[in-house]
Amino acid sequence: MMRFDPFRDIEELTQRMDRAFGAASTAPARLAPPVDVHEDETGLELTLDLPGVQADAIQIEAENQTLTVQAERSYSRREGRTAHRVERAHGVLARTFSVPAKYDLTKVEADYQNGTLTLRVPRSEAAQKRTVTVRTGGQLEAAPKTVDAPSA
Repeated sequence: MMRFDPFRDIEELTQRMDRAFGAASTAPARLAPPVDVHEDETGLELTLDLPGVQADAIQIEAENQTLTVQAERSYSRREGRTAHRVERAHGVLARTFSVPAKYDLTKVEADYQNGTLTLRVPRSEAAQKRTVTVRTGGQLEAAPKTVDAPSA
């Protein structure tokens, strides 16, 4: 469900080489935070790890069946202090997901707690299961039947 980015691997390799040889990167790194995606009868649930990010630094955009999450975690450098090892990721954290039309991006809910962002995307009204009463010869049958709505 992640949009393909052929240059991300090259960018990560360049950043590793810069760190290994001591070159300072002028642009912030673009990193893809880990995500879990689950689905049930109510919709999708996406859970992303964004440790060290403030809630007000998270941007979520939903349009054209695309859901994008972006945040930035900065690295604080102080004068008079030498960094012997910098392993924690910093820079722009971003993920983009293509969401099928059977989900309603106008009703996305977001919850952020303890460095974990949880997004809930409900199924659209048209994709919900509903009960349809079948008539035979103008008369209602005793038991209604449940049918699946056509998937978009």
